[in-house]
Formats: sequence, structure tokens, C-alpha cells
Amino acid sequence: MKNASDFLHKLQNDSVFIKSAKACATDEERKSFLVREGFAFKPDELEAAVKCLCFFDQAKKSSDNGNARKTKRYDVFLGISELDGKPINQAVMVDISSWGAKIESQIPLKADSSVEFTISLTGEKGRKQKYRLAGKVLWASQMPISKRNQAGLRFHNSLEQLQDEGKFSLEKLQTTVTSRQKDIAEKEFLSIRDFADMVGVHWFTVWRWTVERRIQFKQVKTGCKIMIPKSELVQFANA
Repeated sequence: MKNASDFLHKLQNDSVFIKSAKACATDEERKSFLVREGFAFKPDELEAAVKCLCFFDQAKKSSDNGNARKTKRYDVFLGISELDGKPINQAVMVDISSWGAKIESQIPLKADSSVEFTISLTGEKGRKQKYRLAGKVLWASQMPISKRNQAGLRFHNSLEQLQDEGKFSLEKLQTTVTSRQKDIAEKEFLSIRDFADMVGVHWFTVWRWTVERRIQFKQVKTGCKIMIPKSELVQFANA
């Protein structure tokens, strides 16, 4: 019987599987499809797999509605140490652009509210420096399975403006992300849950990122390896 690793591998590499999954219109159809494909999941994993397949529908609807972003976003997976001036654990910024970011945390945010968060970037000689980013919450929702909260923000000022004012460093952002990718790439094997713990998110979030192709999943022998694709941040300043 096929397991969770096989499921994520197919989401990355099997175009026939993906096409069939997209054809399912309801959760019951998705469950039946997974059974026919020979998957044996634990109860929580079955629910997660069904929810993952639902993201295909959401992505299609978003595309049909013409909700294309005007500025390119880059996957970064950086920890957030403070939210609105208060220390916070298990919070992460998953992507960033010149004018906004997406964050995930255990704390729910309200749409149309203002929020400020702190990230640490690597500078000279590996020294960490904190930077505060502030913006308006455009949308917020709770993710299934993990019960974590996700929010999309629009910054009050662009990163380029903040850099001109000496309040941000695009170079340090690039250095930090490159270092983060290197740390993960050096691990010979990372299970799904190991990777989730390392990045600071719930394991279901890793499944969802696989569907969204934020990360690449590769099954290696008896283990599984998670690889973050390069985000081309070297082009960020010219984006």
C-alpha cells in the first residue's frame, strides 16, 4: 500500500495522478480516488490528503478570477520573533515581495487591521540584525488540519523605500535566505515532520506547500528529503 511519502512524490512528479485528482469535485470523490490509487493513510493523514487535493480547486478559481500578483513573490521561510511588539513562537514568513508578505502563525489576525512583525537577517561575520516590517492585513484565514493561521499583508512602504531610509537591507535578506537553503540542503535526509520542525510550521503546511510547489519533495531510499527551491533572490532588487 502507498503511504504519505508516495502521495507527496506523486503530487510533484505524476502528471496523470494530478490530472485525475483535479477531476474530483467533492471530498467523497477525492477519498474514493485515493483508495483506488492504493493509498493507506492514518485518519489525520487521509483528511490532510483530501484537503491537499482541494487546493487544486482553489488555485484554479484564483486563476479564473484573474487574481494574478503584480509583483513577484519569493519563498523565504524565515522565522518571526515578534508580532506587534510581543515575542512569538512557531511563526514564519513564507514569502515576500517588494510590497507584501504572507505569514503563518498560531495567532489569528483580522483583515483590514495593521500589524508589525520582526525578522532577523544575517549581516557581516554572521551577525544577526533585527528588522521590523509593518503593513495592513489584506486577508486572513485558518488553515485546515493544522489549525494555524495565515495572513497576506501589504507593507506601508516598499522594501526599496525602507532600504533607502536605512530601515531594511535587501542584501542581508538575500544572504539570510541563501544560508537557510544551504542549511537544509546539507541534511542528507529530512522527514516531513523533521522539515516542519526545522522551518517552524505544522506538518500539514509542508503537504500544502508541496501542492503549491513552494517546495520540492523527493523520496530517497527508505527516507524522504525535502528541498527548498532557489528563489532567485539575487534578482529581487531588479524585480
